[in-house]
Amino acid sequence: MFDKGVDFQLTPAGIHRGNAAELAIRTFKNHLIAILCSSDPKFPLRLWDRHLPQALTSLNLLRGLRINPKLSAYAQLNGAFNFNCTPMGPAGTRVLVHELHEASGTWAPHAVPGRYIGPAFDHY
Repeated sequence: MFDKGVDFQLTPAGIHRGNAAELAIRTFKNHLIAILCSSDPKFPLRLWDRHLPQALTSLNLLRGLRINPKLSAYAQLNGAFNFNCTPMGPAGTRVLVHELHEASGTWAPHAVPGRYIGPAFDHY
């Protein structure tokens, strides 16, 4: 490096503010930890990877672009996000999943317990 005439600056050990990639990794890690901590206590932790699509989407919706701060990172990559078509709830919460009438008895409940893991991007 010294003999090629390249300008560079060394960062002291433990100081990660100067590296944008390390800052982005730390932000995503903190966001995913917050999602896991706010999940239902009975949510199986081995299914943590099921939260990744919603974590990426919500983080990109919150993060502004450097080239145009009025746009979110999600809008730059995928266009405007329509919350009416794809509602998002808190990941890991307990829900009741609708079951078709033919699959249950006449007086049986038409829902089974489940967990919300993210929006259905391919369905309306």
